[in-house]
Amino acid sequence: MSKVVVDNSFKPKILSTKSFFSFRNLRSLSKELIIFAVIFFAIMAWQTRDMLATDGSVQISQKVLPSLKGDTMPLTENGRPTLIYFFAPWCNICKMSIGNLDGINTDKFNIVTVALDYNSVEAVEEFAADQSLSVPVLLGTQELKSEFQIKGYPSYYLLDENRKVVSKSYGYSSSLGMKLRAWANG
Repeated sequence: MSKVVVDNSFKPKILSTKSFFSFRNLRSLSKELIIFAVIFFAIMAWQTRDMLATDGSVQISQKVLPSLKGDTMPLTENGRPTLIYFFAPWCNICKMSIGNLDGINTDKFNIVTVALDYNSVEAVEEFAADQSLSVPVLLGTQELKSEFQIKGYPSYYLLDENRKVVSKSYGYSSSLGMKLRAWANG
């Protein structure tokens, strides 16, 4: 007959907060965060490389565009910073991110959305209705697209109170990301 031997020496190792926050773990985590940040900012720089400069050297002339309401509106307001959100009604990323504009303080910033590359005004109206937009929707032109060097959607520009380009972005941006850009440049 064989004997069954039970080894009671195994004790599960529970990670204590002291060992979790050890110097080695924090150093490794710091390296990973730095690598992530470098990659993230490199991708952002690559994506926005063909957009307008943000050093204040580019000033946008005042423009008046037709709105979805049937009237015309200026693209910017004098004396107030303006966030311009360029979108296309067929753009899925635009559908996911345009609602994040609601988190920006409209007392401090003028916010406008500009539709580009649309097949019909009805397509823009449907997009605006589906997204329950509370900001003005203007109808852009190919000339405006060229002037702002829009290569994809969504594209954002933040203009200061003198209509100088101070920030830009391309692609999805969270509500927090939009607020931080507005805060940093406003």
